[in-house]
Amino acid sequence: MPSYYSLGPVDYTIFLGFLALCLGVGIYHAADEKFRKKSITRCKTEEYLMGGRKMPIIPVTLSLMTTFLSGITLLGTPAEIYDHGVLFILYYLTSPVAFLITGFFFLPILYKLNTTSIYEYLELRFHSVLLRKACAALFILNTLIYAGICIYAPALALNEVMGIDVWFLILIVGTCSTIYTTIGGLKAVVWADTLQAGIMYAGLFAIIYKGIYSVGGFNQMWDTLQVSGRLEAVWKWNVDPAQYMSIWILLISSTFFNLSIYGINQMAVQRYCSLPTLKDAQKVLFLIAPLHIILSLLACFMAIVMVAYFYHCNPLETEEISAYDQLAVLFAIKVSDGIPGLVGVFLMCIFAGTLSTVSSGYNSIAAVLYIDFVFPNAKHRLTSSQSLYLNKGVVLISGLLSTGLAFSAGPLGGIVKTAVGLLGATTGPVLGVFCLGVFSKKVSTRAVIVSLVLSLGVCMSLWAASIAENPYKDHHLPSNSSLENCGGKNFTHLTIPDDYDTHFGNPEASYLSKISSFSLAAIGVAATYVFALILSWIFPVGEETYSSGRKHSLTHGGRMPNPVLKTTFAKTSLVDFYVDEGVEV
Repeated sequence: MPSYYSLGPVDYTIFLGFLALCLGVGIYHAADEKFRKKSITRCKTEEYLMGGRKMPIIPVTLSLMTTFLSGITLLGTPAEIYDHGVLFILYYLTSPVAFLITGFFFLPILYKLNTTSIYEYLELRFHSVLLRKACAALFILNTLIYAGICIYAPALALNEVMGIDVWFLILIVGTCSTIYTTIGGLKAVVWADTLQAGIMYAGLFAIIYKGIYSVGGFNQMWDTLQVSGRLEAVWKWNVDPAQYMSIWILLISSTFFNLSIYGINQMAVQRYCSLPTLKDAQKVLFLIAPLHIILSLLACFMAIVMVAYFYHCNPLETEEISAYDQLAVLFAIKVSDGIPGLVGVFLMCIFAGTLSTVSSGYNSIAAVLYIDFVFPNAKHRLTSSQSLYLNKGVVLISGLLSTGLAFSAGPLGGIVKTAVGLLGATTGPVLGVFCLGVFSKKVSTRAVIVSLVLSLGVCMSLWAASIAENPYKDHHLPSNSSLENCGGKNFTHLTIPDDYDTHFGNPEASYLSKISSFSLAAIGVAATYVFALILSWIFPVGEETYSSGRKHSLTHGGRMPNPVLKTTFAKTSLVDFYVDEGVEV
Protein backbone atom coordinates (compact mmCIF):
# COMPACT_ATOMS: atom_id res chain seq x y z
CA MET A 1 0.00 0.00 0.00
CA PRO A 2 1.16 3.60 -0.47
CA SER A 3 3.30 4.90 2.35
CA TYR A 4 0.90 7.73 3.24
CA TYR A 5 -1.63 5.07 4.31
CA SER A 6 0.55 3.92 7.21
CA LEU A 7 0.15 5.17 10.78
CA GLY A 8 2.76 7.41 12.34
CA PRO A 9 4.27 7.06 15.83
CA VAL A 10 1.73 9.49 17.34
CA ASP A 11 -1.16 7.54 15.80
CA TYR A 12 0.16 4.28 17.21
CA THR A 13 0.66 5.86 20.63
CA ILE A 14 -2.91 7.23 20.71
CA PHE A 15 -4.39 3.97 19.46
CA LEU A 16 -2.48 1.69 21.84
CA GLY A 17 -3.10 4.10 24.74
CA PHE A 18 -6.82 3.89 24.07
CA LEU A 19 -6.77 0.08 24.19
CA ALA A 20 -4.72 0.17 27.39
CA LEU A 21 -7.20 2.58 28.97
CA CYS A 22 -10.16 0.31 28.14
CA LEU A 23 -8.35 -2.66 29.65
CA GLY A 24 -7.49 -0.53 32.68
CA VAL A 25 -11.16 0.20 33.30
CA GLY A 26 -11.85 -3.53 33.40
CA ILE A 27 -8.93 -4.22 35.72
CA TYR A 28 -9.97 -1.41 38.08
CA HIS A 29 -13.53 -2.69 38.48
CA ALA A 30 -12.35 -6.28 38.82
CA ALA A 31 -10.02 -5.24 41.65
CA ASP A 32 -12.72 -3.12 43.27
CA GLU A 33 -15.13 -6.07 43.16
CA LYS A 34 -12.58 -8.48 44.62
CA PHE A 35 -11.79 -6.41 47.69
CA ARG A 36 -15.30 -5.20 48.45
CA LYS A 37 -17.10 -7.17 51.17
CA LYS A 38 -20.36 -8.91 50.31
CA SER A 39 -23.20 -9.36 52.74
CA ILE A 40 -26.17 -10.88 50.88
CA THR A 41 -26.71 -13.92 48.74
CA ARG A 42 -26.20 -13.61 44.98
CA CYS A 43 -24.83 -10.09 45.45
CA LYS A 44 -21.71 -10.93 43.47
CA THR A 45 -23.74 -11.95 40.44
CA GLU A 46 -26.02 -8.93 40.87
CA GLU A 47 -23.00 -6.63 40.95
CA TYR A 48 -21.43 -8.31 37.92
CA LEU A 49 -24.53 -8.35 35.71
CA MET A 50 -26.48 -5.30 36.94
CA GLY A 51 -23.89 -3.06 38.66
CA GLY A 52 -25.75 -3.51 41.95
CA ARG A 53 -28.73 -1.66 40.39
CA LYS A 54 -27.17 1.62 41.53
CA MET A 55 -25.55 2.89 38.34
CA PRO A 56 -25.47 6.67 37.75
CA ILE A 57 -27.64 8.26 35.06
CA ILE A 58 -25.09 9.98 32.81
CA PRO A 59 -22.72 7.01 32.31
CA VAL A 60 -25.68 4.71 31.57
CA THR A 61 -27.00 7.24 29.02
CA LEU A 62 -23.65 7.45 27.24
CA SER A 63 -23.27 3.67 27.40
CA LEU A 64 -26.62 3.14 25.69
CA MET A 65 -25.77 5.67 23.01
CA THR A 66 -22.46 4.05 22.08
CA THR A 67 -23.79 0.49 22.35
CA PHE A 68 -25.98 0.85 19.26
CA LEU A 69 -23.90 3.42 17.38
CA SER A 70 -21.00 1.12 16.62
CA GLY A 71 -18.19 1.06 14.09
CA ILE A 72 -20.90 0.06 11.64
CA THR A 73 -22.41 3.53 12.03
CA LEU A 74 -19.11 5.33 11.43
CA LEU A 75 -18.13 3.18 8.46
CA GLY A 76 -21.45 2.15 6.95
CA THR A 77 -23.41 5.40 7.19
CA PRO A 78 -20.95 7.47 5.09
CA ALA A 79 -20.77 4.60 2.58
CA GLU A 80 -24.56 4.39 2.37
CA ILE A 81 -25.04 8.13 1.85
CA TYR A 82 -22.20 8.47 -0.67
CA ASP A 83 -23.46 5.54 -2.73
CA HIS A 84 -27.24 6.05 -2.49
CA GLY A 85 -27.97 9.59 -1.30
CA VAL A 86 -28.99 11.42 1.85
CA LEU A 87 -32.37 9.70 2.29
CA PHE A 88 -30.79 7.39 4.88
CA ILE A 89 -30.58 10.33 7.33
CA LEU A 90 -34.29 9.78 7.96
CA TYR A 91 -33.42 6.47 9.61
CA TYR A 92 -31.83 8.33 12.53
CA LEU A 93 -34.36 11.16 12.77
CA THR A 94 -37.18 8.76 13.74
CA SER A 95 -35.32 7.40 16.80
CA PRO A 96 -36.95 9.79 19.35
CA VAL A 97 -40.32 8.20 18.60
CA ALA A 98 -38.93 4.83 19.72
CA PHE A 99 -37.49 6.37 22.91
CA LEU A 100 -40.86 7.91 23.81
CA ILE A 101 -42.76 4.66 23.21
CA THR A 102 -40.23 2.77 25.32
CA GLY A 103 -40.40 5.27 28.17
CA PHE A 104 -44.20 5.45 28.39
CA PHE A 105 -45.30 1.90 27.51
CA PHE A 106 -42.58 -0.76 27.87
CA LEU A 107 -40.26 0.50 30.58
CA PRO A 108 -42.84 0.96 33.39
CA ILE A 109 -43.79 -2.71 33.10
CA LEU A 110 -40.31 -4.19 32.64
CA TYR A 111 -38.62 -2.05 35.28
CA LYS A 112 -41.19 -2.76 38.01
CA LEU A 113 -40.64 -6.48 37.55
CA ASN A 114 -37.08 -5.84 38.80
CA THR A 115 -35.92 -8.24 36.13
CA THR A 116 -32.43 -9.20 35.02
CA SER A 117 -33.54 -10.88 31.79
CA ILE A 118 -36.41 -9.30 29.88
CA TYR A 119 -37.58 -12.76 28.77
CA GLU A 120 -38.80 -13.44 32.31
CA TYR A 121 -41.66 -11.14 31.37
CA LEU A 122 -42.78 -13.51 28.60
CA GLU A 123 -43.05 -16.46 30.99
CA LEU A 124 -45.13 -14.48 33.46
CA ARG A 125 -47.31 -12.87 30.81
CA PHE A 126 -47.98 -15.94 28.65
CA HIS A 127 -47.36 -18.73 31.18
CA SER A 128 -44.94 -20.37 28.76
CA VAL A 129 -41.43 -21.52 29.57
CA LEU A 130 -41.03 -22.51 25.90
CA LEU A 131 -41.73 -18.99 24.63
CA ARG A 132 -39.35 -17.47 27.17
CA LYS A 133 -36.49 -19.81 26.30
CA ALA A 134 -37.09 -19.60 22.54
CA CYS A 135 -36.82 -15.80 22.55
CA ALA A 136 -33.85 -15.92 24.91
CA ALA A 137 -32.02 -18.41 22.67
CA LEU A 138 -32.80 -16.27 19.63
CA PHE A 139 -31.29 -13.25 21.39
CA ILE A 140 -28.09 -15.14 22.22
CA LEU A 141 -27.63 -16.38 18.65
CA ASN A 142 -28.49 -13.01 17.12
CA THR A 143 -26.13 -11.12 19.44
CA LEU A 144 -23.21 -13.45 18.73
CA ILE A 145 -23.65 -12.99 14.96
CA TYR A 146 -24.15 -9.23 15.19
CA ALA A 147 -21.06 -8.89 17.41
CA GLY A 148 -19.11 -10.78 14.76
CA ILE A 149 -20.22 -8.28 12.10
CA CYS A 150 -19.28 -5.37 14.40
CA ILE A 151 -15.81 -6.82 14.97
CA TYR A 152 -15.27 -7.35 11.26
CA ALA A 153 -16.06 -3.71 10.36
CA PRO A 154 -13.12 -1.99 12.11
CA ALA A 155 -10.83 -4.86 11.20
CA LEU A 156 -11.57 -4.16 7.55
CA ALA A 157 -11.00 -0.44 8.07
CA LEU A 158 -7.67 -0.91 9.82
CA ASN A 159 -6.59 -3.36 7.14
CA GLU A 160 -6.93 -0.54 4.62
CA VAL A 161 -4.90 1.80 6.84
CA MET A 162 -2.04 -0.41 7.99
CA GLY A 163 -1.99 -3.26 5.48
CA ILE A 164 -2.12 -5.83 8.29
CA ASP A 165 -4.08 -9.02 7.71
CA VAL A 166 -7.76 -8.78 8.64
CA TRP A 167 -7.59 -11.93 10.76
CA PHE A 168 -4.99 -10.35 13.03
CA LEU A 169 -7.03 -7.18 13.45
CA ILE A 170 -10.15 -9.21 14.27
CA LEU A 171 -8.20 -10.85 17.07
CA ILE A 172 -7.17 -7.45 18.46
CA VAL A 173 -10.77 -6.19 18.68
CA GLY A 174 -12.17 -9.48 19.95
CA THR A 175 -9.46 -10.01 22.55
CA CYS A 176 -9.57 -6.50 24.01
CA SER A 177 -13.37 -6.42 24.35
CA THR A 178 -13.49 -9.93 25.79
CA ILE A 179 -10.85 -9.30 28.44
CA TYR A 180 -12.21 -6.11 30.00
CA THR A 181 -15.83 -7.33 29.87
CA THR A 182 -14.95 -10.68 31.44
CA ILE A 183 -13.03 -9.28 34.38
CA GLY A 184 -15.00 -6.07 35.01
CA GLY A 185 -18.67 -6.89 34.39
CA LEU A 186 -21.38 -4.31 33.72
CA LYS A 187 -19.59 -1.52 35.60
CA ALA A 188 -16.53 -1.88 33.39
CA VAL A 189 -18.72 -1.93 30.28
CA VAL A 190 -20.66 1.21 31.27
CA TRP A 191 -17.65 3.27 32.34
CA ALA A 192 -15.62 2.18 29.31
CA ASP A 193 -18.59 3.17 27.14
CA THR A 194 -18.60 6.60 28.79
CA LEU A 195 -14.97 7.07 27.84
CA GLN A 196 -15.65 5.80 24.33
CA ALA A 197 -18.60 8.19 23.85
CA GLY A 198 -16.34 11.19 24.50
CA ILE A 199 -13.80 9.85 22.04
CA MET A 200 -16.43 9.35 19.33
CA TYR A 201 -17.70 12.92 19.65
CA ALA A 202 -14.21 14.44 19.69
CA GLY A 203 -12.94 12.35 16.80
CA LEU A 204 -15.89 13.06 14.53
CA PHE A 205 -15.78 16.80 15.22
CA ALA A 206 -12.06 16.89 14.42
CA ILE A 207 -12.34 14.97 11.13
CA ILE A 208 -15.40 16.93 9.99
CA TYR A 209 -13.80 20.29 10.76
CA LYS A 210 -10.67 19.38 8.79
CA GLY A 211 -12.79 17.94 5.98
CA ILE A 212 -14.89 21.11 5.58
CA TYR A 213 -11.69 23.13 5.28
CA SER A 214 -10.31 20.68 2.69
CA VAL A 215 -13.37 20.79 0.38
CA GLY A 216 -13.66 24.58 0.40
CA GLY A 217 -16.49 25.26 2.83
CA PHE A 218 -20.25 24.77 3.12
CA ASN A 219 -21.20 26.31 -0.21
CA GLN A 220 -19.01 23.85 -2.09
CA MET A 221 -20.50 20.96 -0.12
CA TRP A 222 -24.07 22.06 -0.93
CA ASP A 223 -23.35 22.58 -4.61
CA THR A 224 -21.73 19.14 -4.94
CA LEU A 225 -24.60 17.50 -3.06
CA GLN A 226 -27.05 18.92 -5.59
CA VAL A 227 -24.97 18.30 -8.72
CA SER A 228 -24.15 14.72 -7.71
CA GLY A 229 -27.81 13.72 -7.37
CA ARG A 230 -27.42 12.74 -3.69
CA LEU A 231 -29.90 15.37 -2.56
CA GLU A 232 -32.46 14.59 -5.27
CA ALA A 233 -32.39 10.93 -4.17
CA VAL A 234 -34.37 11.91 -1.05
CA TRP A 235 -37.69 12.12 -2.87
CA LYS A 236 -38.71 8.46 -2.92
CA TRP A 237 -42.43 8.33 -2.16
CA ASN A 238 -43.36 5.05 -3.87
CA VAL A 239 -45.15 2.72 -1.42
CA ASP A 240 -43.94 -0.49 -3.12
CA PRO A 241 -41.82 -2.46 -0.57
CA ALA A 242 -39.77 -3.96 -3.44
CA GLN A 243 -37.28 -1.10 -3.73
CA TYR A 244 -33.98 -0.25 -2.11
CA MET A 245 -35.50 2.23 0.33
CA SER A 246 -38.10 4.99 0.42
CA ILE A 247 -39.41 7.67 2.74
CA TRP A 248 -42.28 5.39 3.81
CA ILE A 249 -40.01 2.42 4.45
CA LEU A 250 -37.66 4.47 6.63
CA LEU A 251 -40.40 6.32 8.50
CA ILE A 252 -42.25 3.16 9.47
CA SER A 253 -39.62 0.45 9.67
CA SER A 254 -36.86 2.50 11.28
CA THR A 255 -39.25 3.36 14.11
CA PHE A 256 -39.87 -0.33 14.74
CA PHE A 257 -36.18 -1.11 14.30
CA ASN A 258 -35.13 1.49 16.87
CA LEU A 259 -37.87 0.27 19.19
CA SER A 260 -36.55 -3.29 18.89
CA ILE A 261 -33.03 -2.26 19.94
CA TYR A 262 -33.87 0.42 22.55
CA GLY A 263 -37.21 -0.88 23.80
CA ILE A 264 -37.11 -4.67 24.15
CA ASN A 265 -33.45 -5.43 23.61
CA GLN A 266 -31.73 -7.14 26.54
CA MET A 267 -28.66 -4.90 26.22
CA ALA A 268 -30.81 -1.78 26.62
CA VAL A 269 -33.25 -2.99 29.29
CA GLN A 270 -30.39 -4.35 31.37
CA ARG A 271 -29.02 -0.78 31.51
CA TYR A 272 -32.40 0.67 32.43
CA CYS A 273 -32.83 -1.82 35.25
CA SER A 274 -29.33 -1.10 36.58
CA LEU A 275 -30.58 2.34 37.70
CA PRO A 276 -32.00 2.94 41.20
CA THR A 277 -35.52 4.06 40.20
CA LEU A 278 -37.96 4.01 37.30
CA LYS A 279 -37.78 7.81 37.05
CA ASP A 280 -34.01 7.55 36.62
CA ALA A 281 -34.48 5.02 33.83
CA GLN A 282 -37.00 7.30 32.09
CA LYS A 283 -34.61 10.24 32.43
CA VAL A 284 -32.01 8.18 30.57
CA LEU A 285 -34.40 7.74 27.65
CA PHE A 286 -35.14 11.45 27.45
CA LEU A 287 -31.44 12.31 27.69
CA ILE A 288 -30.31 9.79 25.11
CA ALA A 289 -32.66 11.07 22.38
CA PRO A 290 -30.75 14.31 21.60
CA LEU A 291 -27.33 12.71 22.16
CA HIS A 292 -28.20 9.85 19.80
CA ILE A 293 -29.38 12.23 17.09
CA ILE A 294 -26.35 14.51 17.40
CA LEU A 295 -23.83 11.68 17.12
CA SER A 296 -25.64 9.91 14.28
CA LEU A 297 -26.09 13.18 12.37
CA LEU A 298 -22.38 13.85 12.77
CA ALA A 299 -21.74 10.58 10.92
CA CYS A 300 -24.24 11.67 8.24
CA PHE A 301 -22.67 15.12 7.98
CA MET A 302 -19.24 13.53 7.55
CA ALA A 303 -20.75 11.59 4.64
CA ILE A 304 -21.88 14.85 3.01
CA VAL A 305 -18.35 16.25 3.36
CA MET A 306 -17.06 13.03 1.77
CA VAL A 307 -19.38 13.48 -1.20
CA ALA A 308 -17.79 16.88 -1.87
CA TYR A 309 -14.30 15.47 -1.35
CA PHE A 310 -14.56 12.33 -3.51
CA TYR A 311 -17.25 13.15 -6.09
CA HIS A 312 -14.75 14.28 -8.74
CA CYS A 313 -12.39 11.36 -8.07
CA ASN A 314 -14.11 8.23 -6.82
CA PRO A 315 -11.50 6.08 -4.99
CA LEU A 316 -13.45 2.94 -5.85
CA GLU A 317 -12.97 3.76 -9.52
CA THR A 318 -9.24 4.41 -9.05
CA GLU A 319 -9.02 1.14 -7.05
CA GLU A 320 -7.65 2.86 -3.95
CA ILE A 321 -10.34 0.97 -2.04
CA SER A 322 -12.31 -2.15 -2.87
CA ALA A 323 -15.63 -1.30 -1.16
CA TYR A 324 -17.44 1.84 -0.05
CA ASP A 325 -17.32 0.61 3.56
CA GLN A 326 -13.63 1.60 3.48
CA LEU A 327 -14.33 5.13 2.26
CA ALA A 328 -14.51 6.79 5.69
CA VAL A 329 -11.03 5.59 6.67
CA LEU A 330 -9.53 6.76 3.39
CA PHE A 331 -11.20 10.14 3.91
CA ALA A 332 -9.73 10.44 7.41
CA ILE A 333 -6.26 9.60 6.08
CA LYS A 334 -6.37 12.15 3.27
CA VAL A 335 -7.77 15.11 5.22
CA SER A 336 -5.44 14.39 8.15
CA ASP A 337 -2.31 14.69 6.06
CA GLY A 338 0.27 16.68 8.01
CA ILE A 339 -1.57 16.52 11.37
CA PRO A 340 0.07 13.87 13.59
CA GLY A 341 -2.38 11.74 15.53
CA LEU A 342 -5.60 12.71 13.74
CA VAL A 343 -5.90 9.37 11.93
CA GLY A 344 -5.28 7.63 15.24
CA VAL A 345 -8.12 9.62 16.80
CA PHE A 346 -10.53 8.56 14.04
CA LEU A 347 -9.52 4.94 14.41
CA MET A 348 -10.23 5.28 18.12
CA CYS A 349 -13.74 6.43 17.17
CA ILE A 350 -14.30 3.27 15.16
CA PHE A 351 -12.87 1.08 17.89
CA ALA A 352 -14.81 2.91 20.61
CA GLY A 353 -18.18 2.19 18.99
CA THR A 354 -17.26 -1.40 18.26
CA LEU A 355 -15.90 -2.20 21.72
CA SER A 356 -19.00 -0.71 23.31
CA THR A 357 -21.37 -2.80 21.19
CA VAL A 358 -19.65 -6.15 21.54
CA SER A 359 -18.84 -5.79 25.25
CA SER A 360 -22.48 -4.96 26.00
CA GLY A 361 -23.49 -8.01 23.98
CA TYR A 362 -21.20 -10.34 25.93
CA ASN A 363 -22.52 -9.10 29.28
CA SER A 364 -26.14 -9.43 28.20
CA ILE A 365 -25.60 -12.94 26.82
CA ALA A 366 -24.29 -13.96 30.24
CA ALA A 367 -27.33 -12.46 31.98
CA VAL A 368 -29.80 -14.21 29.66
CA LEU A 369 -28.05 -17.58 29.74
CA TYR A 370 -27.77 -17.54 33.54
CA ILE A 371 -31.26 -16.26 34.40
CA ASP A 372 -33.25 -18.02 31.65
CA PHE A 373 -31.45 -21.36 31.40
CA VAL A 374 -29.16 -22.01 34.37
CA PHE A 375 -30.92 -20.59 37.42
CA PRO A 376 -34.37 -22.22 36.87
CA ASN A 377 -32.64 -25.61 36.98
CA ALA A 378 -29.78 -25.00 39.42
CA LYS A 379 -31.63 -22.66 41.82
CA HIS A 380 -29.80 -22.64 45.17
CA ARG A 381 -27.27 -25.33 44.27
CA LEU A 382 -24.85 -22.69 43.01
CA THR A 383 -23.00 -20.58 45.54
CA SER A 384 -22.49 -16.86 45.03
CA SER A 385 -18.91 -17.40 43.88
CA GLN A 386 -19.84 -20.26 41.55
CA SER A 387 -22.51 -18.13 39.89
CA LEU A 388 -20.03 -15.30 39.41
CA TYR A 389 -17.40 -17.54 37.81
CA LEU A 390 -20.06 -19.15 35.63
CA ASN A 391 -21.11 -15.75 34.27
CA LYS A 392 -17.50 -14.76 33.65
CA GLY A 393 -16.99 -18.02 31.77
CA VAL A 394 -20.03 -17.30 29.60
CA VAL A 395 -18.69 -13.82 28.77
CA LEU A 396 -15.32 -15.30 27.83
CA ILE A 397 -16.85 -17.96 25.58
CA SER A 398 -19.17 -15.40 23.98
CA GLY A 399 -16.19 -13.26 23.10
CA LEU A 400 -14.36 -16.19 21.56
CA LEU A 401 -17.39 -17.28 19.53
CA SER A 402 -18.21 -13.83 18.16
CA THR A 403 -14.56 -13.29 17.27
CA GLY A 404 -14.66 -16.54 15.33
CA LEU A 405 -17.88 -15.55 13.59
CA ALA A 406 -16.27 -12.26 12.49
CA PHE A 407 -14.26 -14.18 9.92
CA SER A 408 -17.48 -15.03 8.04
CA ALA A 409 -18.86 -11.47 7.90
CA GLY A 410 -16.96 -10.35 4.81
CA PRO A 411 -19.01 -11.94 2.01
CA LEU A 412 -22.34 -10.47 3.20
CA GLY A 413 -22.08 -7.15 1.36
CA GLY A 414 -22.44 -3.61 2.67
CA ILE A 415 -22.30 -3.58 6.45
CA VAL A 416 -25.27 -1.24 6.97
CA LYS A 417 -27.59 -3.29 4.78
CA THR A 418 -26.35 -6.52 6.37
CA ALA A 419 -26.65 -5.32 9.96
CA VAL A 420 -30.04 -3.64 9.59
CA GLY A 421 -31.42 -6.54 7.56
CA LEU A 422 -30.24 -9.26 9.95
CA LEU A 423 -31.33 -7.41 13.09
CA GLY A 424 -34.67 -6.46 11.56
CA ALA A 425 -35.39 -10.03 10.46
CA THR A 426 -34.73 -11.47 13.93
CA THR A 427 -35.78 -8.73 16.35
CA GLY A 428 -38.91 -7.60 14.49
CA PRO A 429 -40.86 -10.80 15.29
CA VAL A 430 -39.69 -10.72 18.93
CA LEU A 431 -40.79 -7.09 19.20
CA GLY A 432 -44.16 -8.27 17.87
CA VAL A 433 -44.38 -10.80 20.71
CA PHE A 434 -43.68 -8.13 23.34
CA CYS A 435 -46.22 -5.80 21.72
CA LEU A 436 -48.80 -8.56 21.91
CA GLY A 437 -47.97 -9.07 25.58
CA VAL A 438 -48.22 -5.39 26.47
CA PHE A 439 -51.09 -4.23 24.27
CA SER A 440 -53.29 -7.31 23.60
CA LYS A 441 -55.05 -8.80 26.61
CA LYS A 442 -56.83 -11.67 24.87
CA VAL A 443 -54.22 -13.24 22.61
CA SER A 444 -53.50 -16.91 23.33
CA THR A 445 -50.09 -18.33 24.13
CA ARG A 446 -50.23 -21.01 21.43
CA ALA A 447 -51.14 -18.38 18.86
CA VAL A 448 -48.18 -16.24 19.93
CA ILE A 449 -45.72 -19.14 19.69
CA VAL A 450 -46.92 -20.21 16.24
CA SER A 451 -46.96 -16.63 14.98
CA LEU A 452 -43.38 -16.10 16.19
CA VAL A 453 -42.19 -19.14 14.23
CA LEU A 454 -44.10 -18.11 11.11
CA SER A 455 -42.94 -14.48 11.13
CA LEU A 456 -39.32 -15.52 11.74
CA GLY A 457 -39.61 -17.83 8.76
CA VAL A 458 -41.00 -15.04 6.58
CA CYS A 459 -38.38 -12.47 7.59
CA MET A 460 -35.38 -14.77 7.41
CA SER A 461 -36.50 -16.04 4.00
CA LEU A 462 -36.72 -12.48 2.70
CA TRP A 463 -33.30 -11.61 4.13
CA ALA A 464 -31.69 -14.77 2.74
CA ALA A 465 -33.24 -14.16 -0.71
CA SER A 466 -31.86 -10.62 -0.71
CA ILE A 467 -28.36 -11.82 0.19
CA ALA A 468 -28.44 -14.70 -2.31
CA GLU A 469 -29.76 -12.78 -5.35
CA ASN A 470 -28.34 -9.35 -4.43
CA PRO A 471 -30.75 -7.47 -6.75
CA TYR A 472 -29.25 -4.07 -5.89
CA LYS A 473 -25.59 -4.85 -6.61
CA ASP A 474 -25.64 -2.41 -9.57
CA HIS A 475 -27.50 0.32 -7.70
CA HIS A 476 -25.09 3.26 -7.38
CA LEU A 477 -25.25 7.00 -7.81
CA PRO A 478 -22.67 8.18 -10.36
CA SER A 479 -19.50 10.15 -9.66
CA ASN A 480 -17.60 12.56 -11.90
CA SER A 481 -14.06 11.17 -11.93
CA SER A 482 -11.58 12.62 -14.41
CA LEU A 483 -7.84 12.38 -15.06
CA GLU A 484 -7.42 16.01 -14.04
CA ASN A 485 -9.24 15.65 -10.73
CA CYS A 486 -7.57 12.32 -9.98
CA GLY A 487 -4.08 13.74 -10.50
CA GLY A 488 -3.44 11.68 -13.62
CA LYS A 489 -4.44 8.35 -12.02
CA ASN A 490 -6.16 5.84 -14.24
CA PHE A 491 -9.75 5.05 -13.35
CA THR A 492 -12.71 3.03 -14.60
CA HIS A 493 -16.23 4.36 -14.14
CA LEU A 494 -18.59 2.05 -12.27
CA THR A 495 -20.96 0.23 -14.59
CA ILE A 496 -24.49 1.48 -13.93
CA PRO A 497 -27.22 -0.10 -16.12
CA ASP A 498 -29.31 2.42 -18.04
CA ASP A 499 -32.01 0.06 -19.29
CA TYR A 500 -33.83 -0.13 -15.93
CA ASP A 501 -34.12 1.84 -12.69
CA THR A 502 -31.58 0.23 -10.37
CA HIS A 503 -33.37 1.68 -7.34
CA PHE A 504 -36.06 -0.98 -7.91
CA GLY A 505 -33.54 -3.77 -8.38
CA ASN A 506 -32.58 -6.08 -11.19
CA PRO A 507 -35.78 -6.99 -13.09
CA GLU A 508 -34.50 -10.55 -13.48
CA ALA A 509 -34.40 -11.03 -9.70
CA SER A 510 -37.44 -12.37 -7.87
CA TYR A 511 -39.89 -9.92 -6.32
CA LEU A 512 -39.31 -11.28 -2.80
CA SER A 513 -35.54 -10.77 -3.03
CA LYS A 514 -36.17 -7.09 -3.80
CA ILE A 515 -38.15 -6.48 -0.60
CA SER A 516 -36.10 -3.78 1.12
CA SER A 517 -33.85 -5.05 3.90
CA PHE A 518 -34.67 -1.82 5.73
CA SER A 519 -38.34 -2.87 5.97
CA LEU A 520 -37.83 -6.25 7.67
CA ALA A 521 -38.36 -4.96 11.21
CA ALA A 522 -41.80 -3.60 10.35
CA ILE A 523 -42.69 -6.76 8.40
CA GLY A 524 -41.67 -8.88 11.40
CA VAL A 525 -43.86 -6.93 13.83
CA ALA A 526 -46.84 -6.83 11.48
CA ALA A 527 -46.60 -10.53 10.60
CA THR A 528 -46.37 -11.60 14.25
CA TYR A 529 -49.31 -9.43 15.26
CA VAL A 530 -51.59 -10.46 12.37
CA PHE A 531 -50.77 -14.18 12.66
CA ALA A 532 -51.38 -14.12 16.44
CA LEU A 533 -54.69 -12.31 16.25
CA ILE A 534 -55.98 -14.68 13.56
CA LEU A 535 -54.70 -17.81 15.29
CA SER A 536 -56.27 -16.76 18.59
CA TRP A 537 -59.62 -17.61 16.98
CA ILE A 538 -58.31 -21.16 16.44
CA PHE A 539 -56.45 -21.44 19.77
CA PRO A 540 -58.72 -19.71 22.33
CA VAL A 541 -57.18 -17.71 25.14
CA GLY A 542 -56.84 -19.44 28.51
CA GLU A 543 -55.17 -18.59 31.80
CA GLU A 544 -52.71 -16.32 29.99
CA THR A 545 -55.44 -13.69 30.21
CA TYR A 546 -54.11 -13.35 33.74
CA SER A 547 -50.50 -12.91 34.80
CA SER A 548 -49.69 -15.25 37.67
CA GLY A 549 -52.88 -14.32 39.49
CA ARG A 550 -52.54 -10.61 38.73
CA LYS A 551 -55.26 -9.69 36.27
CA HIS A 552 -53.83 -7.80 33.30
CA SER A 553 -50.98 -6.49 35.48
CA LEU A 554 -48.44 -7.17 32.74
CA THR A 555 -50.37 -5.32 30.05
CA HIS A 556 -50.41 -1.57 29.49
CA GLY A 557 -54.17 -1.32 29.85
CA GLY A 558 -54.21 -3.28 33.10
CA ARG A 559 -51.52 -1.43 35.06
CA MET A 560 -53.67 -0.31 37.96
CA PRO A 561 -52.42 0.22 41.52
CA ASN A 562 -53.56 -2.58 43.85
CA PRO A 563 -52.22 -4.41 46.93
CA VAL A 564 -51.28 -7.54 44.96
CA LEU A 565 -49.07 -5.58 42.60
CA LYS A 566 -47.49 -3.68 45.49
CA THR A 567 -46.61 -6.92 47.27
CA THR A 568 -45.23 -8.54 44.13
CA PHE A 569 -43.08 -5.61 43.03
CA ALA A 570 -41.60 -5.29 46.54
CA LYS A 571 -39.65 -8.49 45.91
CA THR A 572 -35.99 -8.01 45.09
CA SER A 573 -36.29 -9.89 41.80
CA LEU A 574 -38.51 -12.26 39.84
CA VAL A 575 -36.12 -15.07 40.78
CA ASP A 576 -36.82 -14.38 44.47
CA PHE A 577 -40.53 -14.26 43.69
CA TYR A 578 -40.39 -17.74 42.13
CA VAL A 579 -38.46 -19.20 45.08
CA ASP A 580 -40.25 -17.46 47.94
CA GLU A 581 -43.83 -17.48 46.71
CA GLY A 582 -43.84 -20.80 44.86
CA VAL A 583 -45.47 -19.34 41.77
CA GLU A 584 -46.13 -21.96 39.11
CA VAL A 585 -45.61 -20.68 35.56
